[in-house]
Amino acid sequence: MKKYLFFLNFCISLATFAQIKVRVYDAQDEFRLTGANIYDDTKQFLGQTDEVGELDINDSINFIDIIKNGYFSETIQTEGKKLVEIMMKPSYIALDEVTFTANDSVGRNIIIKAIKNQSKNSIRNGGNIFLKSYTKFWSTVNNDSIPYIIQPKNHKDSVSNQWKKLIENSHLFFGERAMDHKVSKRLGLKNIVQSSRISGIRSPLYEYLAMQPIAFNYDQDKINFFFKGIINPVSREGLSHYRYGFKEDILMDDRQVAIVSFFPSVKTDKRQIKGTLWFDDKTNALIKFEAENTSSNYVAELEADWKLNNGTWIPNQQKYRMEAGNFKFTEKLAGDDFIDKKEKIWINLETTFKDIQNPAHFKRKEFLGYEDEIAYSNLNENKWDNVMQNYRDSTLSNKERHTYEAIDSLGQKYKLDRQMKLMRIINSGGKLSLGKVDLDLTKILAFNDYEGFRLGAAFNTNENWSEKYSLNAYSAYGFKDETFKFGFGGDYFVNKPYSGRLFAKYSQDVSASGKTPIVLQSNYTRLINGAFSNIYNQEYFSYKKYSAGYEQDIFKNVTFNVSLNYEKQHAEFNYTYEKFAGWYDLYNTQIAIRYAPKDKFIRTPYGKVTVNSGKSVFYATLKKYWDVFDSGYEPIRLNVSYFDVFDTRVGKTNFNINGGWVEGKMPLMNLFEGQGNAKRNDFANFGVGGVTNFETMRPGEFYSDRFVSFQVKHIFAGVKVGQKIIFPQFVYRGVLGDLKNKEDHQNLNFKTLNNYYHETGVEVNNILFKSFGIGAFYRLGAYSEDKFQDNFYLKLTVNLNFL
Repeated sequence: MKKYLFFLNFCISLATFAQIKVRVYDAQDEFRLTGANIYDDTKQFLGQTDEVGELDINDSINFIDIIKNGYFSETIQTEGKKLVEIMMKPSYIALDEVTFTANDSVGRNIIIKAIKNQSKNSIRNGGNIFLKSYTKFWSTVNNDSIPYIIQPKNHKDSVSNQWKKLIENSHLFFGERAMDHKVSKRLGLKNIVQSSRISGIRSPLYEYLAMQPIAFNYDQDKINFFFKGIINPVSREGLSHYRYGFKEDILMDDRQVAIVSFFPSVKTDKRQIKGTLWFDDKTNALIKFEAENTSSNYVAELEADWKLNNGTWIPNQQKYRMEAGNFKFTEKLAGDDFIDKKEKIWINLETTFKDIQNPAHFKRKEFLGYEDEIAYSNLNENKWDNVMQNYRDSTLSNKERHTYEAIDSLGQKYKLDRQMKLMRIINSGGKLSLGKVDLDLTKILAFNDYEGFRLGAAFNTNENWSEKYSLNAYSAYGFKDETFKFGFGGDYFVNKPYSGRLFAKYSQDVSASGKTPIVLQSNYTRLINGAFSNIYNQEYFSYKKYSAGYEQDIFKNVTFNVSLNYEKQHAEFNYTYEKFAGWYDLYNTQIAIRYAPKDKFIRTPYGKVTVNSGKSVFYATLKKYWDVFDSGYEPIRLNVSYFDVFDTRVGKTNFNINGGWVEGKMPLMNLFEGQGNAKRNDFANFGVGGVTNFETMRPGEFYSDRFVSFQVKHIFAGVKVGQKIIFPQFVYRGVLGDLKNKEDHQNLNFKTLNNYYHETGVEVNNILFKSFGIGAFYRLGAYSEDKFQDNFYLKLTVNLNFL
């Protein structure tokens, strides 16, 4: 252990060798401050804090002054220190003619009244209401300053003229979306995309039709502002983040209205807004909202208003505008000289509401399924424009129509539909659509110590084959075990609003002992968590398995799967259970549940797609084995998993906990292996790391019939190394378990987890191509080895979460 501590201290000393490191924070929210000016005691300027709030200075300096606009200056003694941390206190903030001080009680009381009445003023509590919305979104650039080169002399001149001509007659991008909205206090909410079109892309992007979702009332803690969550000033969370200034009372549409300005109470590194709010005096409802970004680096604006309709405040229009980088062009000078210039690119989004029915009449069946749906028949290329005309406020301008023509031709030239296929592959869990069948790309290649390289192919028929059923099959070959594996099955779709399906399948394959996959994980989640988990595992068993069952979503965020299974298993390693070493017959009934309370789905022809993924996910699988046809096994097996992500002021924490329990006797393959992923070798025990594995535990080293384990991964703020910012991730894992009747499992040498096993480590996962990195891990506690080198493992990490 002393050697281990020495090693850590040595690494830390190397990382902090650069004289004195000054680190500056906001005292109120503890975010690091960029652009803080640092001076020495002679008033000589030493530099500004960088994007992670740090500056390295010479260790000969004894005192420093820290100055930043909006904060009280600080003077700090640095003598004899290697790290100096300064907490700067905000001063005051002003907006227009309104000065925000600690006494903002008038404006704050108006906000508090509005918050208390949000539920009463929500459209969701207004009875049954129907309305249509029309959204158009476009990207454009001001072309006035872009020159036209009369006599182009080279390719660069010609390209510049082509872009000049293009943006004179069209936008860079244009799209539309038409939706129906059904709102019922009793039945819930249903949003139906009736038509949509995106320039440059001919195939409908079902999964992107929910982009910038409609916010009927700004009554949540955060506002969805161009896919970024901004703290809502009219919320309980907003009360602690904003200051409010009462401006005046006015008459608007013959109603008394109070106007309140707001501004962030403290500056942070996150996107923030300031603006003005209008409140109806009688109902305390928010009836107009105007805001803009506080940053001077770019412009972002939003505007929304509501109209009173039969006693309910209905959204009238919403507008978003944001600066999105620069359009570069070349301007010719005298002779052969030229200069590169930039023009701002703007993204705009406007939504208007019309054809309001209040009250409306609905049937319960209209609200079955997910909140978001798509009228697939209307997305046909020959229908979309006719449908859209019923939702537009006016006909498209010549520039808007020409955008479709111009960008569509560019889309064909640059094969944008092909790029959209890649995005669909990602969202469908690795499936490539080829006409009437989909290929599962996640099954093509894998590796483990038992099969060696595993080459495979898998497919399923899609909606172009049949909307009522789907067939699937796969085959694979292991080059080390020299064995073919295969499987086939089918799904029959029922209760489509909730993705219901009857299924049956057969598979003849191999699997790692003691490692049961989570039933309802998506293909890609399973790939990310399992792609590298069995690289060093040699303990596999063969199986022949028949399954039949039913799966569907219930309560919109709960998926359940129930099945009947018959399986024959045979250990491909030296193992005997109760003096029997042949094929084991197992019959079981299984029920699996996935609960993701914050997920939001949209149904597409090829299955449901998650359009808004929450951070909390819970899985549970319960199996009851039956002693029928001389099986001899009738235990109960339960395993649960919980995954979550917590955003804090000091970084992001990934947390997951797993537990398992078997009551009764079972062959070892159906118990719980310790999730080891280590292999000793001559070079610092170097290997490839997994995602949720114990990196210092060897595969098959531990088995349990009951266990609980957890993992914490915390990512701190980025650290600048040269020109690159890296994100160190600190890892801690622990597990405790037990195994009854260990003597029943013979000829295999393994241990039990009666004592606490734990390990710690550091990963940096974005060193190369944002996907490859390095990790160092150390085994601790009761199962640690005598020698330092036997506890220490160095791993190549592969981050697949670019999806």
